[in-house]
Amino acid sequence: MALPNQHLTPQEVAFICESELITIVPRQRLGALNLISIDTRPLVPPQRADVPLWLAVFLRRQKRCNVVPPDWLTVENLERLVREESDSAAFSQMPWRWMEVAEILLDTCSEDLVAPSDIALHIRSLRELRQAKIRAGLADQINSSYIKINNLGLLEVCEIRPWVGKVVDGLRKIEGETGSAASRKRREEADEDEDMYDDE
Repeated sequence: MALPNQHLTPQEVAFICESELITIVPRQRLGALNLISIDTRPLVPPQRADVPLWLAVFLRRQKRCNVVPPDWLTVENLERLVREESDSAAFSQMPWRWMEVAEILLDTCSEDLVAPSDIALHIRSLRELRQAKIRAGLADQINSSYIKINNLGLLEVCEIRPWVGKVVDGLRKIEGETGSAASRKRREEADEDEDMYDDE
């Protein structure tokens, strides 16, 4: 039996993301739901309600609700975020599960989004800009004893964690070998100095 991965796969991250709350507008009356993670109030049109993303997707597929996209998932906000991301060396403040939520909503609820193709384009641009910053940030910090990058999303962290861990372990191993070689050299020099004093 193989041991499980030490990191989350993109599919596992998407599954975890489905517990994120999202706002819907029901199209028909539904009674209160007692779920494991949350109890929903009765869904009455046109009152908005917050439900887990997986339930919103399920109801949307059955045409029982419309999904209200998060405030940040509009063309205007994404354009602003792309500008901020390209103009600043720091990462923009984004929701923890921004990429996963955007992908799920674009795949399943694109009819409820205004200009979904533009949104997808801006999400792709934002992702590419952030990946380039991650690579640059890691290159800058490669010789430090720790790596610090703020404002990353969950999927971004899970994507870089496996290979960053390997790189850091490799650097520690090299540093350990270099450090042990240096200490060995110092011991040899100290022994030579002692031998020199012993000969006198």
